[in-house]
Amino acid sequence: MNSSINFEYSPWLILVCAILGIGYAALLYFREKSFSGVANKYLLYTMAVMRAISVTVLAVLLLSPFLKLRKTEEQKPIVVLLQDNSESIKNSFKGQDSTNFKKALESLKDKLSEKYKVEIFSVGDKLGNGFDFGYGSKATNLSDAMEQIGDRYFNQNLGAVVLASDGIYNQGINPIYATEQAPFNIYTIALGDTTMQTDLRLAAVKHNKTAYLNEQIPLRIEIEATNLSGKQSMLTVEEIKENATAIKLFTRQIAINGLQDAQLVDVLLPAAQNGISRYRVSLSNLEGEVTYKNNVRDVFIEVLDGKQKILIVANAPHPDISAIKSAAESAKAYQVEVAYIDDFTKDISEYNLVVLHQLPSARNNAANIINKAKEQNKSLLFIVGAATNTAELNKLQQAININAGNSKFDDAAGIVNKSFSLFTLSPATAEALPKLPPFEVLFGEYKSSAAAQVLLQQRINNVPTDYPLISFYEAAGQKIGVIAGEGIWRWRFYDYLMNKNHNATNELISKSVQYLSVKADKRPFKVVLPKNIFSDNEPVLLDAQLLNANYELVNTPDVNLEIKAEDGKIYNAQFSRTESAYSANMGTLPVGSYSYKANTKLGNNTYTANGRFSISPLQLEALRTRADHTLLNTLAAQHGGKMVGVSGAEALAEEIIGSNKLKSVLYDTFLTESAINLKWIFALILLLLTGEWFMRKYLGGY
Repeated sequence: MNSSINFEYSPWLILVCAILGIGYAALLYFREKSFSGVANKYLLYTMAVMRAISVTVLAVLLLSPFLKLRKTEEQKPIVVLLQDNSESIKNSFKGQDSTNFKKALESLKDKLSEKYKVEIFSVGDKLGNGFDFGYGSKATNLSDAMEQIGDRYFNQNLGAVVLASDGIYNQGINPIYATEQAPFNIYTIALGDTTMQTDLRLAAVKHNKTAYLNEQIPLRIEIEATNLSGKQSMLTVEEIKENATAIKLFTRQIAINGLQDAQLVDVLLPAAQNGISRYRVSLSNLEGEVTYKNNVRDVFIEVLDGKQKILIVANAPHPDISAIKSAAESAKAYQVEVAYIDDFTKDISEYNLVVLHQLPSARNNAANIINKAKEQNKSLLFIVGAATNTAELNKLQQAININAGNSKFDDAAGIVNKSFSLFTLSPATAEALPKLPPFEVLFGEYKSSAAAQVLLQQRINNVPTDYPLISFYEAAGQKIGVIAGEGIWRWRFYDYLMNKNHNATNELISKSVQYLSVKADKRPFKVVLPKNIFSDNEPVLLDAQLLNANYELVNTPDVNLEIKAEDGKIYNAQFSRTESAYSANMGTLPVGSYSYKANTKLGNNTYTANGRFSISPLQLEALRTRADHTLLNTLAAQHGGKMVGVSGAEALAEEIIGSNKLKSVLYDTFLTESAINLKWIFALILLLLTGEWFMRKYLGGY
């Protein structure tokens, strides 16, 4: 650490301070008669020097001197070891391959740690901390892992990433494109086998997630075969019932032609009953296949009574209309129609929900639609914008009161209100919403009624407020929703830019629409699931609500949960209390159909809620068995790295160290401190004055 002393005034004034100190000491000790008879002149000179130094130092402190400290720190280059822990890696290892790879990776870490700061992660469907040699991840997202590493070490000395993988990815975008702007070197350790392995597989079974009663359910089955020319397999489609019995619906003999064969088979299945139907598509096993896991695929399809009909009536064209329509229809359970108020003449009785975009407006108060909706207890969703007549809107609903003019706007981002309990947003959506672009809202004051439930609150200029942005209200059997701004179309664009999907905006709109379009459920106790079909790599989440006699949410009593699998296995749990309701996280469950029963007791009343859900297999890792070393080689070549095999992993450390591409970074930190705060200066002055006082006392000067 280097330091220097600086002054707020000219340093030449130090000479004046010294003259002042010396002059004062000389006058005191050499012109003062009381010390003229002192025999020991050395003692007299010592006191004079001590006084001169004390006065000089005190005078110098009046010049406001300060110390400027320079602290230099060295930051070693960071090397990230990124290990693929997906199922495809486990399937590619044979014999001692797994053990040898583990040893090689540990040795690489130890050698690199001698010179660099080494950080370790594993990658599957998400980024994990540390090595994971269990290889249990059911998906691989290399692009997301690379982006997260880049974000995590932004503005740090990240020198290189060493990726140990087979190059197979089945989620996210191509990692070559995801790392185009990466400022670090990339080295790869190639795993797996690139030879064409003997295999018959169901490459894909394409289907809709939902179907409608008495319609036909289309399946498109894609079959691929390698090195099995001339052989035959039986394709079978079965429906799996709740008692695990299988009903055969379709069979076809598949003849394989050529070393590389691909075939398409289209199947139509009947949607005979409501609920979740489970179908199993399978190919009979052939001798010599590298794996049989990809010969079977279970699919789950939810059969609904019919689509809910939603009507959007708009004051004028606006990009939000298309965004709301797309988001609502993503749930497949809704049919959305769009009309404009000037041309609208239909009867609203056939619709489950009416969305009024910037209505009532100054030129059209939409009284006919609003009055009929009230008569029929039809739910309404108001979208507020520049054309909205806020004074008229305040009279029509009690969810939000807006005191604003129509000339100025604010930018208001959305903050999830933790006390909202009408429905639950997934953690991913709740985390994503505050990051989306702000809505344009009318400048003014916003108030929410005590009976309203606020889903999102406004954050204006990064300052959280209690102004409602999205709010819901129910009175006399009619549900009302208000979105107090425009900009949903921006949310969808940015949602895709940020997450490569529209999941956050789709979930927000579809759940809002679902709440408004479904008739009021007055059951005192109910259990709600975010969906009826879960993948086997995602947790099963359940929410519960309990109402007292005044229809107020309470969560004092315990709520017990029993989940029963189709094989008879029972999972028992207890709901956790949230702000005013309950939630349960059952973690991941095996593939199959499940029933659940929740019960609680409030006062003298016992309540029970029942339902069903299913777990669908995520079989992405079994679809591709051939490693993609071309991708790994390209990734390394484009970023100044090198691809090696497992046997070359240990030597890779010497390659990285010897290349001298990774340099330490020196950071200088400058600190300033006033000299008057230095304790040693205070101690020096105190010591000098105290010593002088004792000597004067000794000589009889005081």
